[in-house]
Amino acid sequence: MKNNMSTGIDIVSIDRIKEILNSSKRERFLKKIFSHNEIKEAQSRQNEAQFFSGRFAAKEAIRKATSTPHHPSKLTFKSIEIFNYASGKPGVDLNNDSVVDISISHDGNYAVAFCVVQ
Repeated sequence: MKNNMSTGIDIVSIDRIKEILNSSKRERFLKKIFSHNEIKEAQSRQNEAQFFSGRFAAKEAIRKATSTPHHPSKLTFKSIEIFNYASGKPGVDLNNDSVVDISISHDGNYAVAFCVVQ
């Protein structure tokens, strides 16, 4: 029986994202990586660098989980949208049949995300 689950994990330096957000690369970075809804959600957050770091780590984790040893993920950063349920738990919209369970955490200068994709 074939296991149809895969996992992905990623860690991001919040200072690295903060540096990008405070540079001339900000708009290009945001438009390349994040959806309109994610950018809008960041505006309601106290710490946008922390918010975007967690979302970036989540997207990287999902891309890793949807890759194979011989084929990189076909998902683009923008095709992965991270949102929050009313409970606060993060969710994922991939616009396909995949089911993704994601967890995002922050501590100090780091954001980490772990996912399971079915």
